[in-house]
Amino acid sequence: MDQIAQPQPSTAPATATDWNSVVVVVLGITIFAIAQGLTHPLISLLLAERGASDLLVGLNATAFMLGLGISVLAVPRLSRRMRAGQVIVAGLIGTAVVLSAFAIFDTLAAWFILRFALGFCVNAIYVFGEAWLNVATADKVRGRVSGIYGAGMTAGFVIGPMMIPLLGTENGLAFAACAVIVSLVAFAFAQLSRRAKVEPGKLELSDLPRFARAAPLLLFLVLTFGFADALALALAPLHLTAGGASVNAAATFVAVMHVGMFVAQPFLGILLDLRDRWFIAAACLFATGLSFGALLLVPATSWLVWPLGALAGAAFFGIYTCALSILGREYHGPMLVAGASAFSVAYALGGMVGPAVSGVTSTLLPGATFLPVVVVGFGGALIVIRQRKKFAGLLDE
Repeated sequence: MDQIAQPQPSTAPATATDWNSVVVVVLGITIFAIAQGLTHPLISLLLAERGASDLLVGLNATAFMLGLGISVLAVPRLSRRMRAGQVIVAGLIGTAVVLSAFAIFDTLAAWFILRFALGFCVNAIYVFGEAWLNVATADKVRGRVSGIYGAGMTAGFVIGPMMIPLLGTENGLAFAACAVIVSLVAFAFAQLSRRAKVEPGKLELSDLPRFARAAPLLLFLVLTFGFADALALALAPLHLTAGGASVNAAATFVAVMHVGMFVAQPFLGILLDLRDRWFIAAACLFATGLSFGALLLVPATSWLVWPLGALAGAAFFGIYTCALSILGREYHGPMLVAGASAFSVAYALGGMVGPAVSGVTSTLLPGATFLPVVVVGFGGALIVIRQRKKFAGLLDE
Protein backbone atom coordinates (compact mmCIF):
# COMPACT_ATOMS: atom_id res chain seq x y z
CA MET A 1 0.00 0.00 0.00
CA ASP A 2 1.32 3.43 -0.90
CA GLN A 3 2.03 5.68 2.01
CA ILE A 4 0.66 9.20 1.99
CA ALA A 5 3.46 11.77 1.88
CA GLN A 6 3.85 13.82 5.03
CA PRO A 7 3.21 17.56 4.66
CA GLN A 8 6.39 19.62 4.57
CA PRO A 9 6.99 22.70 6.76
CA SER A 10 6.86 25.85 4.63
CA THR A 11 9.28 28.76 5.02
CA ALA A 12 8.29 30.60 1.83
CA PRO A 13 5.05 32.05 0.49
CA ALA A 14 2.87 29.62 -1.45
CA THR A 15 2.87 30.05 -5.22
CA ALA A 16 -0.25 27.90 -5.60
CA THR A 17 -3.08 27.31 -3.16
CA ASP A 18 -3.33 23.90 -1.48
CA TRP A 19 -7.12 23.76 -1.57
CA ASN A 20 -7.22 20.47 0.34
CA SER A 21 -5.62 22.19 3.34
CA VAL A 22 -7.89 25.23 2.98
CA VAL A 23 -11.05 23.09 2.92
CA VAL A 24 -9.88 20.98 5.87
CA VAL A 25 -9.08 24.00 8.03
CA VAL A 26 -12.22 25.99 7.13
CA LEU A 27 -14.62 23.06 7.61
CA GLY A 28 -12.89 21.97 10.80
CA ILE A 29 -13.00 25.44 12.33
CA THR A 30 -16.63 25.95 11.25
CA ILE A 31 -17.85 22.78 12.93
CA PHE A 32 -15.69 23.46 15.96
CA ALA A 33 -17.13 26.99 16.18
CA ILE A 34 -20.63 25.48 16.39
CA ALA A 35 -19.60 23.60 19.51
CA GLN A 36 -17.82 26.66 20.91
CA GLY A 37 -20.79 28.91 20.11
CA LEU A 38 -23.05 26.54 22.04
CA THR A 39 -20.68 26.16 24.98
CA HIS A 40 -19.96 29.79 25.89
CA PRO A 41 -23.56 31.00 26.45
CA LEU A 42 -24.47 27.63 27.98
CA ILE A 43 -21.83 27.98 30.69
CA SER A 44 -22.99 31.52 31.52
CA LEU A 45 -26.64 30.42 31.66
CA LEU A 46 -25.90 27.48 33.94
CA LEU A 47 -23.74 29.57 36.27
CA ALA A 48 -26.56 32.14 36.53
CA GLU A 49 -29.11 29.39 37.21
CA ARG A 50 -26.93 28.18 40.09
CA GLY A 51 -26.90 31.61 41.69
CA ALA A 52 -23.52 32.91 40.50
CA SER A 53 -23.26 36.69 40.43
CA ASP A 54 -22.55 38.66 37.27
CA LEU A 55 -19.03 39.20 38.63
CA LEU A 56 -18.39 35.46 38.95
CA VAL A 57 -19.79 34.80 35.49
CA GLY A 58 -17.48 37.48 34.10
CA LEU A 59 -14.47 36.10 35.98
CA ASN A 60 -15.23 32.64 34.65
CA ALA A 61 -15.14 34.03 31.11
CA THR A 62 -11.83 35.72 31.98
CA ALA A 63 -10.43 32.31 32.99
CA PHE A 64 -11.04 31.21 29.39
CA MET A 65 -9.14 34.24 28.08
CA LEU A 66 -6.32 33.53 30.53
CA GLY A 67 -6.09 29.98 29.19
CA LEU A 68 -5.82 31.39 25.68
CA GLY A 69 -2.93 33.63 26.68
CA ILE A 70 -1.00 31.11 28.77
CA SER A 71 -1.21 28.40 26.11
CA VAL A 72 1.02 30.50 23.86
CA LEU A 73 3.97 29.50 26.04
CA ALA A 74 3.39 25.87 25.05
CA VAL A 75 3.15 26.54 21.32
CA PRO A 76 6.93 26.51 20.57
CA ARG A 77 7.43 23.11 22.22
CA LEU A 78 4.38 21.68 20.47
CA SER A 79 5.52 22.97 17.07
CA ARG A 80 8.93 21.32 17.49
CA ARG A 81 7.62 17.92 18.62
CA MET A 82 4.44 17.55 16.55
CA ARG A 83 3.14 18.41 13.11
CA ALA A 84 0.48 21.10 12.83
CA GLY A 85 -2.26 18.57 12.09
CA GLN A 86 -1.28 16.55 15.15
CA VAL A 87 -1.36 19.64 17.39
CA ILE A 88 -4.83 20.57 16.14
CA VAL A 89 -6.11 17.02 16.70
CA ALA A 90 -4.60 17.03 20.21
CA GLY A 91 -6.34 20.34 20.91
CA LEU A 92 -9.65 18.94 19.67
CA ILE A 93 -9.31 15.81 21.81
CA GLY A 94 -8.40 17.93 24.84
CA THR A 95 -11.43 20.14 24.20
CA ALA A 96 -13.70 17.08 24.01
CA VAL A 97 -12.33 15.80 27.33
CA VAL A 98 -12.86 19.19 29.00
CA LEU A 99 -16.43 19.44 27.68
CA SER A 100 -17.16 15.96 29.03
CA ALA A 101 -15.82 17.07 32.40
CA PHE A 102 -18.27 20.01 32.42
CA ALA A 103 -21.08 17.42 32.26
CA ILE A 104 -19.62 15.51 35.21
CA PHE A 105 -18.45 18.18 37.67
CA ASP A 106 -20.74 20.93 38.96
CA THR A 107 -18.69 22.83 41.54
CA LEU A 108 -17.76 26.44 40.82
CA ALA A 109 -14.07 25.84 41.50
CA ALA A 110 -14.01 22.96 39.01
CA TRP A 111 -15.68 25.10 36.37
CA PHE A 112 -13.03 27.79 36.73
CA ILE A 113 -10.30 25.19 36.17
CA LEU A 114 -12.18 23.65 33.26
CA ARG A 115 -12.82 27.05 31.66
CA PHE A 116 -9.08 27.78 31.83
CA ALA A 117 -8.32 24.35 30.32
CA LEU A 118 -10.87 24.97 27.59
CA GLY A 119 -9.13 28.20 26.58
CA PHE A 120 -5.77 26.42 26.64
CA CYS A 121 -6.94 23.66 24.27
CA VAL A 122 -8.94 25.94 21.99
CA ASN A 123 -5.99 28.24 21.36
CA ALA A 124 -3.84 25.48 19.89
CA ILE A 125 -6.58 24.80 17.35
CA TYR A 126 -6.86 28.40 16.23
CA VAL A 127 -3.12 29.21 16.24
CA PHE A 128 -2.07 26.26 14.10
CA GLY A 129 -5.25 26.30 12.02
CA GLU A 130 -4.79 29.95 11.00
CA ALA A 131 -1.05 29.57 10.41
CA TRP A 132 -1.73 26.49 8.28
CA LEU A 133 -4.43 28.32 6.32
CA ASN A 134 -2.01 31.12 5.44
CA VAL A 135 0.81 28.74 4.51
CA ALA A 136 -1.49 26.87 2.12
CA THR A 137 -2.86 30.00 0.41
CA ALA A 138 -1.36 31.91 -2.49
CA ASP A 139 -1.41 35.66 -1.89
CA LYS A 140 -3.59 36.44 -4.92
CA VAL A 141 -6.54 34.72 -3.22
CA ARG A 142 -5.51 35.20 0.41
CA GLY A 143 -8.16 37.84 1.09
CA ARG A 144 -10.94 35.66 -0.27
CA VAL A 145 -9.76 32.63 1.69
CA SER A 146 -9.56 34.74 4.87
CA GLY A 147 -13.09 35.98 4.18
CA ILE A 148 -14.42 32.44 3.71
CA TYR A 149 -12.65 31.36 6.91
CA GLY A 150 -14.22 34.26 8.82
CA ALA A 151 -17.65 33.46 7.37
CA GLY A 152 -17.33 29.82 8.40
CA MET A 153 -16.30 30.74 11.92
CA THR A 154 -19.14 33.23 12.40
CA ALA A 155 -21.65 30.75 10.93
CA GLY A 156 -20.63 28.33 13.66
CA PHE A 157 -21.12 30.97 16.34
CA VAL A 158 -24.61 31.69 14.94
CA ILE A 159 -25.67 28.04 14.80
CA GLY A 160 -24.22 27.06 18.20
CA PRO A 161 -26.50 29.11 20.49
CA MET A 162 -29.53 28.03 18.44
CA MET A 163 -28.88 24.44 19.55
CA ILE A 164 -29.35 25.25 23.26
CA PRO A 165 -33.19 25.15 23.11
CA LEU A 166 -32.96 21.78 21.30
CA LEU A 167 -30.55 20.18 23.76
CA GLY A 168 -31.64 22.01 26.92
CA THR A 169 -29.50 22.91 29.90
CA GLU A 170 -30.22 19.91 32.10
CA ASN A 171 -28.29 16.67 32.71
CA GLY A 172 -25.17 17.79 30.83
CA LEU A 173 -26.65 16.66 27.49
CA ALA A 174 -25.47 19.77 25.63
CA PHE A 175 -21.91 19.36 26.89
CA ALA A 176 -21.93 15.68 25.94
CA ALA A 177 -23.25 16.53 22.48
CA CYS A 178 -20.47 19.13 22.04
CA ALA A 179 -17.87 16.59 23.13
CA VAL A 180 -19.15 14.12 20.52
CA ILE A 181 -19.13 16.78 17.77
CA VAL A 182 -15.57 17.83 18.61
CA SER A 183 -14.42 14.19 18.75
CA LEU A 184 -15.84 13.56 15.27
CA VAL A 185 -14.06 16.68 13.99
CA ALA A 186 -10.81 15.39 15.52
CA PHE A 187 -11.19 12.03 13.77
CA ALA A 188 -12.02 13.61 10.41
CA PHE A 189 -9.19 16.14 10.75
CA ALA A 190 -6.69 13.40 11.56
CA GLN A 191 -7.63 11.57 8.35
CA LEU A 192 -7.89 14.54 6.00
CA SER A 193 -4.84 16.46 7.23
CA ARG A 194 -2.55 13.61 6.15
CA ARG A 195 -3.21 14.62 2.53
CA ALA A 196 -2.08 18.21 3.06
CA LYS A 197 0.99 19.21 1.03
CA VAL A 198 2.39 21.87 3.38
CA GLU A 199 2.19 22.91 7.00
CA PRO A 200 3.47 25.81 9.16
CA GLY A 201 7.13 26.03 10.13
CA LYS A 202 8.60 25.37 13.58
CA LEU A 203 8.57 28.07 16.24
CA GLU A 204 11.03 29.19 18.90
CA LEU A 205 9.89 31.11 21.97
CA SER A 206 12.21 33.96 21.00
CA ASP A 207 10.18 34.41 17.79
CA LEU A 208 7.24 35.80 19.80
CA PRO A 209 8.90 39.01 21.07
CA ARG A 210 10.64 39.33 17.70
CA PHE A 211 7.27 39.34 15.96
CA ALA A 212 5.84 41.82 18.48
CA ARG A 213 8.69 44.23 17.71
CA ALA A 214 8.29 43.74 13.96
CA ALA A 215 4.49 44.04 13.75
CA PRO A 216 3.07 46.27 16.53
CA LEU A 217 0.47 47.77 14.18
CA LEU A 218 -0.77 44.33 13.18
CA LEU A 219 -1.12 43.31 16.82
CA PHE A 220 -2.95 46.58 17.45
CA LEU A 221 -5.59 45.49 14.91
CA VAL A 222 -6.15 42.21 16.74
CA LEU A 223 -6.16 43.91 20.14
CA THR A 224 -8.84 46.28 18.85
CA PHE A 225 -10.87 43.39 17.47
CA GLY A 226 -10.72 41.55 20.80
CA PHE A 227 -11.68 44.75 22.62
CA ALA A 228 -14.75 45.34 20.41
CA ASP A 229 -15.74 41.67 20.19
CA ALA A 230 -15.83 41.02 23.93
CA LEU A 231 -17.42 44.37 24.77
CA ALA A 232 -20.13 44.17 22.12
CA LEU A 233 -21.18 40.56 22.58
CA ALA A 234 -21.08 40.70 26.38
CA LEU A 235 -22.63 44.13 26.97
CA ALA A 236 -24.80 44.84 23.92
CA PRO A 237 -27.79 42.95 25.41
CA LEU A 238 -27.48 44.97 28.63
CA HIS A 239 -27.34 48.23 26.65
CA LEU A 240 -30.54 47.35 24.79
CA THR A 241 -32.50 46.18 27.83
CA ALA A 242 -31.44 49.30 29.76
CA GLY A 243 -32.83 51.32 26.86
CA GLY A 244 -36.24 49.64 27.06
CA ALA A 245 -35.84 46.71 24.65
CA SER A 246 -37.10 43.27 25.66
CA VAL A 247 -34.77 40.42 26.61
CA ASN A 248 -35.74 38.56 23.42
CA ALA A 249 -34.94 41.64 21.33
CA ALA A 250 -31.57 41.98 23.04
CA ALA A 251 -30.72 38.34 22.33
CA THR A 252 -31.86 38.73 18.72
CA PHE A 253 -29.62 41.78 18.36
CA VAL A 254 -26.55 39.66 19.12
CA ALA A 255 -27.68 37.14 16.49
CA VAL A 256 -28.11 39.98 13.98
CA MET A 257 -24.54 41.12 14.68
CA HIS A 258 -23.31 37.61 13.90
CA VAL A 259 -25.34 37.49 10.70
CA GLY A 260 -23.70 40.77 9.67
CA MET A 261 -20.30 39.22 10.34
CA PHE A 262 -21.15 36.12 8.30
CA VAL A 263 -22.60 37.88 5.27
CA ALA A 264 -19.89 40.54 4.99
CA GLN A 265 -16.68 38.51 5.27
CA PRO A 266 -16.61 36.90 1.78
CA PHE A 267 -17.24 40.30 0.15
CA LEU A 268 -14.58 41.86 2.35
CA GLY A 269 -12.21 39.09 1.27
CA ILE A 270 -12.69 40.06 -2.38
CA LEU A 271 -11.88 43.68 -1.53
CA LEU A 272 -8.73 42.58 0.30
CA ASP A 273 -7.46 40.96 -2.92
CA LEU A 274 -8.25 44.05 -5.01
CA ARG A 275 -7.26 46.98 -2.77
CA ASP A 276 -4.57 47.87 -0.23
CA ARG A 277 -5.23 45.67 2.80
CA TRP A 278 -4.13 48.25 5.34
CA PHE A 279 -6.54 50.76 3.83
CA ILE A 280 -9.38 48.21 4.14
CA ALA A 281 -8.36 47.62 7.78
CA ALA A 282 -8.54 51.37 8.48
CA ALA A 283 -11.96 51.48 6.80
CA CYS A 284 -13.18 48.64 9.06
CA LEU A 285 -11.94 50.51 12.12
CA PHE A 286 -13.69 53.68 11.00
CA ALA A 287 -16.93 51.79 10.26
CA THR A 288 -16.72 50.19 13.72
CA GLY A 289 -16.53 53.60 15.40
CA LEU A 290 -19.28 55.00 13.19
CA SER A 291 -21.76 52.14 13.69
CA PHE A 292 -21.29 51.90 17.46
CA GLY A 293 -21.48 55.68 17.72
CA ALA A 294 -24.82 55.59 15.91
CA LEU A 295 -26.03 52.87 18.29
CA LEU A 296 -25.34 55.24 21.20
CA LEU A 297 -27.60 57.86 19.61
CA VAL A 298 -30.42 55.66 18.28
CA PRO A 299 -33.12 54.57 20.79
CA ALA A 300 -32.83 50.88 21.72
CA THR A 301 -36.42 50.30 20.59
CA SER A 302 -35.91 51.83 17.13
CA TRP A 303 -35.86 49.62 14.01
CA LEU A 304 -32.54 51.26 13.13
CA VAL A 305 -30.72 49.16 15.73
CA TRP A 306 -31.02 46.10 13.45
CA PRO A 307 -29.15 47.37 10.36
CA LEU A 308 -26.70 49.20 12.64
CA GLY A 309 -26.09 45.97 14.58
CA ALA A 310 -25.41 44.05 11.36
CA LEU A 311 -23.03 46.79 10.17
CA ALA A 312 -21.24 46.87 13.52
CA GLY A 313 -20.72 43.09 13.49
CA ALA A 314 -19.45 43.14 9.91
CA ALA A 315 -17.09 46.03 10.66
CA PHE A 316 -15.40 44.84 13.83
CA PHE A 317 -15.03 41.23 12.68
CA GLY A 318 -13.64 42.59 9.43
CA ILE A 319 -10.71 44.00 11.41
CA TYR A 320 -9.59 40.46 12.18
CA THR A 321 -10.13 39.23 8.62
CA CYS A 322 -7.85 42.06 7.45
CA ALA A 323 -5.22 41.22 10.07
CA LEU A 324 -5.21 37.54 9.12
CA SER A 325 -4.80 38.37 5.44
CA ILE A 326 -1.96 40.84 6.11
CA LEU A 327 -0.20 38.35 8.39
CA GLY A 328 -0.05 35.70 5.67
CA ARG A 329 1.24 38.17 3.09
CA GLU A 330 4.01 39.72 5.18
CA TYR A 331 5.29 36.80 7.31
CA HIS A 332 6.35 33.23 6.57
CA GLY A 333 7.91 30.22 8.28
CA PRO A 334 8.37 30.45 12.06
CA MET A 335 7.32 34.12 12.09
CA LEU A 336 3.93 33.14 10.68
CA VAL A 337 3.30 30.75 13.59
CA ALA A 338 4.68 33.41 15.97
CA GLY A 339 2.21 35.87 14.51
CA ALA A 340 -0.73 33.51 14.93
CA SER A 341 0.35 32.91 18.54
CA ALA A 342 0.78 36.62 19.22
CA PHE A 343 -2.68 37.21 17.72
CA SER A 344 -4.22 35.01 20.41
CA VAL A 345 -2.45 36.96 23.17
CA ALA A 346 -3.55 40.28 21.70
CA TYR A 347 -7.13 39.05 21.32
CA ALA A 348 -7.20 37.73 24.90
CA LEU A 349 -5.81 41.01 26.24
CA GLY A 350 -8.35 43.05 24.30
CA GLY A 351 -11.10 40.69 25.41
CA MET A 352 -10.24 41.21 29.06
CA VAL A 353 -9.79 44.99 28.85
CA GLY A 354 -12.83 45.84 26.68
CA PRO A 355 -15.69 44.87 29.02
CA ALA A 356 -13.83 46.28 32.04
CA VAL A 357 -13.28 49.68 30.41
CA SER A 358 -16.87 49.79 29.19
CA GLY A 359 -18.14 48.87 32.65
CA VAL A 360 -16.28 51.80 34.20
CA THR A 361 -17.43 54.14 31.40
CA SER A 362 -21.10 53.19 31.71
CA THR A 363 -20.90 53.63 35.48
CA LEU A 364 -19.58 57.18 35.10
CA LEU A 365 -21.71 57.97 32.03
CA PRO A 366 -24.93 55.90 32.06
CA GLY A 367 -25.89 54.75 28.57
CA ALA A 368 -22.36 55.15 27.18
CA THR A 369 -21.70 51.39 26.94
CA PHE A 370 -20.27 51.57 23.43
CA LEU A 371 -18.27 54.79 23.85
CA PRO A 372 -14.91 53.00 24.32
CA VAL A 373 -15.43 51.13 21.02
CA VAL A 374 -16.24 54.41 19.29
CA VAL A 375 -13.02 55.97 20.56
CA VAL A 376 -10.91 52.92 19.71
CA GLY A 377 -12.51 52.59 16.25
CA PHE A 378 -12.00 56.20 15.16
CA GLY A 379 -8.65 56.50 16.92
CA GLY A 380 -7.43 53.21 15.49
CA ALA A 381 -8.33 54.27 11.94
CA LEU A 382 -6.28 57.45 12.35
CA ILE A 383 -3.33 55.55 13.82
CA VAL A 384 -3.28 53.00 10.99
CA ILE A 385 -3.51 55.67 8.26
CA ARG A 386 -0.84 57.82 9.88
CA GLN A 387 1.57 54.95 10.47
CA ARG A 388 1.13 53.58 6.95
CA LYS A 389 1.76 57.03 5.45
CA LYS A 390 4.87 57.33 7.62
CA PHE A 391 6.05 53.89 6.47
CA ALA A 392 5.42 54.77 2.82
CA GLY A 393 7.43 57.97 3.30
CA LEU A 394 10.38 56.00 4.64
CA LEU A 395 10.28 53.75 1.59
CA ASP A 396 10.29 56.74 -0.74
CA GLU A 397 13.40 58.25 0.86
